[in-house]
Amino acid sequence: MFEIAVFGIRDELPPSKCSCGGTCGGSTSNKTMGEMYEELERFLVQSDLGTVVQLQFLDVLDDDLSGHDAAHVMFKNGIALPLVAVKGIVLFSGGINTTMVYDEIKKAMG
Repeated sequence: MFEIAVFGIRDELPPSKCSCGGTCGGSTSNKTMGEMYEELERFLVQSDLGTVVQLQFLDVLDDDLSGHDAAHVMFKNGIALPLVAVKGIVLFSGGINTTMVYDEIKKAMG
């Protein structure tokens, strides 16, 4: 099972800079971080990975981040939200690119 955690602020837009080279819709998107997460969840659940992924959204203002030390430290140090972690490792920040997350999971599967 691939656990995917997205850390963000559900009702806020992402910042203008992202770790995926601007292809995740950071500054050009009118989607909130929560909406971006929902799009990712829909995409992955409907893909061939639907049975091997487990997703969750953690609002950094409202939810308990204990057990998510790396993401908590990155958030506290000003790394742009949303953060996308696969199996506890933060891979992306500042936006969500569904294709890039999908590709990372496929690569990790071997």
